[in-house]
Formats: sequence, C-alpha cells, structure tokens
Amino acid sequence: MDDYDSLLDRARSQVPEDAFKKSGERFKVPAVQLIVQGNRSLWQNFQDIINVLNRPGREVLKFVSGQLGTAGSMEGGIAIFNGKFTPEGVSDLLDRYIDSYVTCPVCSRPDTEIVKEDKSYRLVCSACGARTAIRPV
Repeated sequence: MDDYDSLLDRARSQVPEDAFKKSGERFKVPAVQLIVQGNRSLWQNFQDIINVLNRPGREVLKFVSGQLGTAGSMEGGIAIFNGKFTPEGVSDLLDRYIDSYVTCPVCSRPDTEIVKEDKSYRLVCSACGARTAIRPV
C-alpha cells in the first residue's frame, strides 16, 4: 500500500494546483465591447479576449468575420468589421467559437490547444488528455 500512496502523492505533485478547481472558475471571458462608427463595428476589447482564450487573434477574427459574412481586420488590439453589428450578436459568435475551439468537450476545461496532425486538426486538452477532432477555422 505504501507504493500506491507514494505514487499517488507523486502524481498529485505534478498536477497544477488549480486543476482541482471547478471547471470555468478561473476562465472568465470579458463581455464584448462593440462600438458602431458609421458603417463599421469596432470590437474594443478584442486583445483582452484573445489573451484570455489563449488563441491567435487572426484565428478568432477569421471565425467571427466568416460567421458575420463580412471582412474583418485588426489594428492594434481592436478588431474592425465592415457593417453594423450588435454586441449581443458578436458575443453569441464568440460563445460558439469557445464551445467549438477552446473548451474541452470531455472535461469542459479551457486548457486546450489546437494541433495539426497530418491533414486534420485536433483539440488537445492538457487537463484530461483528450484529443478531439475539430474542423479547421
């Protein structure tokens, strides 16, 4: 029994302390701050959100602009879309992106990364080790 207890203690010492917290407790995505200027929509806190998501800005921008059906670009930490959009609509698209490309479908943790293997993409979870096939952005 001592071997088991020592192995268990060694395994637990290698797991980050916050891994035992409830899922999503440390994963807080800021609310979308969108301003409409003329015929353009400016996503003011885009940089803050992609920092929380731990994803490249161009990837998130490509997904959201593709779902909006418009052109999008980045200037500094601001995303700019051609057209008038509501914060609620962009927030819904961001939630869809998070569900598909950030949170693990097995353990619902945000500790994932996108890995390209041969010709397919996988969402690899560092919390539970799950490897889920995903569609490219």
